[in-house]
Amino acid sequence: MEKILSTSEGSVNTNLIRGINTKSIIVLVPGIGGSLEYFNSIIPYLKDKYTVVALDLLGQGKSTKAKNDHYTVDAEAWNMLEAIARLKITDKLVIFGYGFGGLVAVNMAELRGFTISKLILLNTPANDKYADMDAHSSVASIPLLGKLAKSPVKSALYFDKDFDRSSLDNPKVVDEAANLVDHKTAKFLQKMPMDYLEEKALNKRLRAIEIPTLAMFGEGDQILTENGIKDAKASIGRVPDLQIEDIKGAGHLAMMEKPQEIAQKIITFDETTTKKKEEEESKNDAD
Repeated sequence: MEKILSTSEGSVNTNLIRGINTKSIIVLVPGIGGSLEYFNSIIPYLKDKYTVVALDLLGQGKSTKAKNDHYTVDAEAWNMLEAIARLKITDKLVIFGYGFGGLVAVNMAELRGFTISKLILLNTPANDKYADMDAHSSVASIPLLGKLAKSPVKSALYFDKDFDRSSLDNPKVVDEAANLVDHKTAKFLQKMPMDYLEEKALNKRLRAIEIPTLAMFGEGDQILTENGIKDAKASIGRVPDLQIEDIKGAGHLAMMEKPQEIAQKIITFDETTTKKKEEEESKNDAD
């Protein structure tokens, strides 16, 4: 059920789907220009395992714009946490974010890591060089008129080259989500990941929070691009408690293209990993 909740910086649109196991919570965070509608394909494969919470970032989807145009990763992450608290959800959270949403997920862990058990990142840049993904993808060569993804050619780049968008329940979901973001807000949103990663690269952030992390990359991602994927893998590959998975035949929005596969990877990772601190506490209790 969708519900708009007031936060310190605006109002966040949420979609709460209570699963059979209400103690296991997964939070879904969209990337720039996206919306919680992006998760409609994967939710059916998650709801038997989790209570699912999907959110719209401030400035896009059905959420309001940020007050005073205050757009930073910290502000977005804090407002996600505020919205979750308004839903009276206090159990350990698995946070899933794709693209820029992965950076918001990491910052949520930086702000309140004790509430988060696992991080799942999909096609998330690791360094500021690739944070402005439009500048590196073939999107950059397409003249933009009006709103962010007005061109159907551009929206096609969010998927693998061989993916048939007509197979989606809503083939225009990318265009519709992007067209909810006005041009001024889009500029603020695009700047956030570059500022965040310029301040500190993703590998250093993940090492500091010490939370088990799964980083997935669609081999056909035309937005992050092959070079961006290589850069991310090289950067975060040696982070402790981090696993990397490649998704064949999928692009930037792999959770739409291969929802069952992505959901299964999330569930398997969640069921087979634990925080080091929790392992140490269990060991001490046993002793």
